[in-house]
Amino acid sequence: MLLAFATHAQTIPSLRCISLDDNDDVTLYWVQPSDTGADFNQYLVYYRSGSTANFSILSQVTDYNQTSVLVNGSFAGSGSFYVVQVYNGFADTSLASDTISPIVVGISSNGKRVSLGWNHSGLESQDSIYRVYKLDTGGVYQLFKKLDFPGTAVRDTIALCTEEVAYRVETKGVGGCISRSNRAQKVVVDEEPPLQVNLACASVDTATGVVNLEWNASKSGDTYGYLVFYFEDFVRTDTSFGDSVLSHTYSDHQINGLLRPETLSVAPFDSCFDSTNMWYNQAPDSIRFVTLFIDTVDFERCAGKLAIKWSHPAEPFALGVRNLGGFVVYRQTNGGPSEKIETLSALDSIFIDSGLVPGNKYTYVVTCIDAMNGKEALSNKLIFDLKKQNAPDFLYIKSVKNDHETGNNRVHILADTTAETLQYGLFRAFDGDDRFVLVEKESADQPSNFNIEDQSAQAGQVAYRYQIGAYDACDAIIGWSQVAHSVHLSGTKNIRDLINTLNWTSYEGFDTLGNGVLGYDIYRSAGYEEVLASYDNPVRHQDDIGYLPDLEGDVCYYVAVPEDGENSYGIQDTSISNLLCFEFPALAFVPNAFSPDGDGVNDVFQPHLNFIDRSDYRLIIYDRTGRLVFETENPDIGWNGEGHHIGTYAFYLTMRNVHGEVIEQAGKIHLIR
Repeated sequence: MLLAFATHAQTIPSLRCISLDDNDDVTLYWVQPSDTGADFNQYLVYYRSGSTANFSILSQVTDYNQTSVLVNGSFAGSGSFYVVQVYNGFADTSLASDTISPIVVGISSNGKRVSLGWNHSGLESQDSIYRVYKLDTGGVYQLFKKLDFPGTAVRDTIALCTEEVAYRVETKGVGGCISRSNRAQKVVVDEEPPLQVNLACASVDTATGVVNLEWNASKSGDTYGYLVFYFEDFVRTDTSFGDSVLSHTYSDHQINGLLRPETLSVAPFDSCFDSTNMWYNQAPDSIRFVTLFIDTVDFERCAGKLAIKWSHPAEPFALGVRNLGGFVVYRQTNGGPSEKIETLSALDSIFIDSGLVPGNKYTYVVTCIDAMNGKEALSNKLIFDLKKQNAPDFLYIKSVKNDHETGNNRVHILADTTAETLQYGLFRAFDGDDRFVLVEKESADQPSNFNIEDQSAQAGQVAYRYQIGAYDACDAIIGWSQVAHSVHLSGTKNIRDLINTLNWTSYEGFDTLGNGVLGYDIYRSAGYEEVLASYDNPVRHQDDIGYLPDLEGDVCYYVAVPEDGENSYGIQDTSISNLLCFEFPALAFVPNAFSPDGDGVNDVFQPHLNFIDRSDYRLIIYDRTGRLVFETENPDIGWNGEGHHIGTYAFYLTMRNVHGEVIEQAGKIHLIR
C-alpha cells in the first residue's frame, strides 16, 4: 500500500520476515535501506486489524542500523503491516514497504483427523517451502511435514482418543530469516465413528443352522472391531474384535437358518468412547442381509415333480449377497455327491424339479450368487424323502382253482389290506414263458381273502403261470406275489376198449417247503364222483371204464392238488385243474344170431348197451309172420328163444340216451341150435 508521501532519494525499507511467538507477539524483519546518509530520522511501523480499518503507527525505531522490531500484542489474526523511513529532519517519509501479514494457522478436527490451514504472508520465500512443526510430548517442535508453495493446508491424525496437539508453520525468507506462524493448538477428542461397511455374504451352515457372515474392512484406520446385529423380536448383538477380522459365525440366541430366514447386519466401531452414549464410537449398521430360506410349495407324486420356493426381502434388504446375480440349485440323491442341476436368474423365486423316483431321498440347497465379489451364500437344507407307497407286507397266491362250471381259472389270493393298494392286477404267462401280460384288474376294496377270475384264458387247453401285482394311486406296482402254475389236465379216450389215458402238469407256488405239494389226486365223475388214484408227481394214468355198470354219457376227470401242510400264512389250500370230459354216445350192440342150446355160450339174445337211460327202454321181437314173440322194458332181460324154432326173427329196439334223445334200432336175428 502506498501513502501520499513525497518521493525522495531515500530507499524504501524491504521487509523479509514476520514471526509470531507463543504469546502472539509479532517481530518484523527488514533490510536496511541504502544511501541514507545522515538524513535518517526513524523507521515507522504501521498496522491495521482486519482488512478495512485504517493503518496507524504501531512502533517507531530510531536506530538506522536496527533491522527488526518486536511488537507486543495479540496479532494472530487478520491484521497487516508495512514500514516506512522518515528522514530529512522529519520532513520527509519514504514510500511504504509491501504490506504483509503474519502467518496465522487455523486448526480444526473431525474425529481423530486434524486439519490445518494458513494464509500467505505476502513475503517472498527463499526456497518456496512451508515447514510444518508439531509439538512433541517433550515440548519440542519436530518437523511434521514440508509443503511446497502455494499449498497452505495439511492434515494429521491423532493416535489417541483424546490428545492435545500444537503446530506452527515456518518459511525461510530471503536473506535467511524465518517467518513463523502462531502456535495452533487444540484438544482433539475422537467422537466420530468409523466409516460404515456392508456385509458381503450371509450364508447358512446347512448342518447346524448358524449363519456365516463376511464383510469388507472399514476404510477408517482406527477401526477396533465390528458389531454383528441379529434381528429377532428385538435386536441382539455379538462383538468381533480386530480391524482385520472380516468374518463371523453367529450362533447365539437360538438363531437357526434351517427353520426360518434370519436377518443380520454389521457395524464397525473404534476404540474411543462416545461421551454421550458411553460406548465405542460406532457406525450405523449396514444394509441388512436376509438369509435365503427355501421350502416346498407343491408335490405331484405320480408325476414325480417337486416345486421349491423362496421369498425376496423388501428393499433395501439384501438376500444372501450384496450383488445378487442369480441362484444355483444343488441336489443330493440318497446321500451321494451334490450336483448342480439348475441356474436361475435373480428374479426367480420358484424351481420345479422333475423325474423324482419313489424310494429316493433328495436333499436341496439353493445358493445366492454374487459374481462381482466372488461370493456364494447357502440357503437352508431341504430334505425330501420320497418314500415308496406303503407296499403290502404280504401278497400270496393261495391256489389256482378251475371253475368247472365256467371253465375259467380262479386265482385265490391272500393280501395285506393295510397297504396303500388301490387295485390288484392279474398277470398271466404261458407255462415256460416269462413274458407276463396283464389280463384282469380288480379293486382293492376286498377282504384279505379274495379271488380274481381269468376270463380270457383257455384253461382247458394249456397251463398258465400267474402273478398278482399291487397298484398304488399312481398306477405303479408296489408289490408282487409269488408265481403260481395252474394244473392242466389232458388225455385221450378209447371208445372200443373203454380205456381213458390222462396226463397233467405240475402245480408250483405253495409256500410250504419243497414244491409244497402233498400229492396229485385224480377224480372221476361218471354219474358220481370218486378218487381214482393219488400220485406224488405228475405221471400218466389210464382209467378202464368198461367195468362201470351203468355208464351214462360223459366221463369227466380233474386233478386236485392239496398243499403239503399248513404254510407260513396259516393256510392249507388245494389247487384244482380244469375239468376234462370224454363223451361216450349211447350205443346198442345187437348180435345177429344166438344159440339157446344150454351150453352157456350165446344162449340169450340181449343187446349190449352203453350210456342209455335205463328207465325208457323197450325191446320187441317178431317172427316171420309178424307175430309178437317177445317184449321187455328191462335192459337186463334178454330173449332165450324157448319154444321157438330155428329161423330168422325181427327185432325193434327203442331207448333214450342220457340227453333224453330217442334212439330206434331194428334188424334181423337168427336163432340157431
